[in-house]
Amino acid sequence: MKLNQFTDYGLRILMYMSRKPAHLPATTITELADQFGISRNHLVKVVQFLSNNEVLDAQRGRGGGLRLFNSAGTYKIGKLVRLLEQDEELINCENPRCILAGDCGLKGILNGAQNALYEYLDQYTLEDISQPALSKTLQALFEAPSDQMI
Repeated sequence: MKLNQFTDYGLRILMYMSRKPAHLPATTITELADQFGISRNHLVKVVQFLSNNEVLDAQRGRGGGLRLFNSAGTYKIGKLVRLLEQDEELINCENPRCILAGDCGLKGILNGAQNALYEYLDQYTLEDISQPALSKTLQALFEAPSDQMI
């Protein structure tokens, strides 16, 4: 199984935001694009999706920006991956229609494996995977001199 790019970007955004000190201004899409070297256009789509699903709180205008909707400890990684992947199955027997559809054990086995992966990931939260001891690079993004921060 390979996570799609949308999921990868979504998790990076959320990890970054979970470590951003509260005394700093809200996160902007430009800030995320600069920090991660990712196209602003790609990030807009991911941020909008996360906002629409109440993972991010997005405020427009002066003093606006992006913040986590809830604390990092409330977000289970399996649920986030499931959301970002939009619960896409590993194989699709319908398009194009497989001649073995309904008479094959592969889909059930793969769905079971995928569910087991999500259950395993749900043992961890966004807070767990963003700890400074685990991600020194992530923490260093916020320790840069203030004239380098956007």
